[in-house]
Amino acid sequence: MARKLISVVLAAGEGKRMRTQGPKVLADLLGTPLLGHVLLALASAGCRTNIVVGGRHLPVMKKAFSSTAGLAWARQRKPLGTAHAVMAAQKLLPTAGADVLIVCGDAPLVRAATLQSAAAAHRKAKADVTVLTASVADAKGLGRILRDGGGKLERIVEEKDCNAEQRAIREINAGQFVVRVEALHRLLPLVGRKNAQREYYLTDLVALAGVKAHAFQLNDAEEARGVNTPRELDAARRELQARVIEELRAGGVIIPSPEHVVIEPGARVGEGTVLHPFVVIRRGASIAARCSVGPAAVLRDGARLEEGARVGNFVEVKASRLGRRARALHLSYLGDADVGEDANVAAGCITANFDGVRKHRTRIGAGVSLGAGTILVAPVRVGRKARTGAGAVVLSERNVAADSTVVGVPARPLPRPARKRRVVRRSV
Repeated sequence: MARKLISVVLAAGEGKRMRTQGPKVLADLLGTPLLGHVLLALASAGCRTNIVVGGRHLPVMKKAFSSTAGLAWARQRKPLGTAHAVMAAQKLLPTAGADVLIVCGDAPLVRAATLQSAAAAHRKAKADVTVLTASVADAKGLGRILRDGGGKLERIVEEKDCNAEQRAIREINAGQFVVRVEALHRLLPLVGRKNAQREYYLTDLVALAGVKAHAFQLNDAEEARGVNTPRELDAARRELQARVIEELRAGGVIIPSPEHVVIEPGARVGEGTVLHPFVVIRRGASIAARCSVGPAAVLRDGARLEEGARVGNFVEVKASRLGRRARALHLSYLGDADVGEDANVAAGCITANFDGVRKHRTRIGAGVSLGAGTILVAPVRVGRKARTGAGAVVLSERNVAADSTVVGVPARPLPRPARKRRVVRRSV
């Protein structure tokens, strides 16, 4: 029978160096908390149960992830080290038949594929304990990997316990482990506190496992990056943004100035679309092929651009659909709106979607032309091929008929020009 893969996420750190009021793992990284990135990677790696270990901020963390499936929570009441944190989760673990991924909640750059590969290597080696390692240029503050003369993993030494020779080592503990649950239950009680910090180190599992310890080296050392300070959060943001842009470019998206865009993971962009400088594309936005966005446009969650749609300078789109070849090119806000194909939204148009209590939708038909500065007070409909004059204010539920033109404040229909009577002259 295949062994299950479950996780223990260490997220009890106070985050004092981040200088945040709440838990560090809730710090935002491109639209998602640090912990959220870790949980997404674990879910994609095949973990159906994830046990998050928190400290005094545990209630806040539980509230932030109340809608996330497959989570269990454990409380570490005193910060006595990483092994102590796993001990807090121990009663939630099965006694047999599983491998446990132990990861840090403040290491958001780990990839699901890496976790899957590490678990596969762990099983292939028939190891009790597998530690993920990385080779870095600057190992300051990190635990060092000690190997014997034949390159076999021996143990991990925390920097505060290193001698001068050991500090020169550049292979470090990435902070992620795969452990047979049977071995975890057997070895955790053996972890002691005879070290410089008087803490229970999870890294001691390597020495305790002896010949059953295995190392899995990361191809990309960035996946070991933890976030403890605002500077490290900025570095993680740059790395994650570079990954998103690289993936989009591989799919045919054109980004002329990648250093001047914000694109959150989870935004979908089609082939041939151009994302101009200073655009912000939030998670949950969807852009079809051959669209154009920006400069300086914002597409929020629920924004959907169909093929060939264009959103231009300083336009914000929220929970709205723009149909094929629809255009909103200047200084407009489209919130909770449906814009039909080939419609044109002129400069300064607004869908006033909020009445102070609830939000309402605006429906704009195909081929509509909105004049500059038009305000549509939702809920309202603008019929197919209708037109509004510059500065028109269409009040709530005062729908605009198809093929008509409305002007003024409040908007009112223009009378249709009278048809000239055809005079038939009779010859005499």
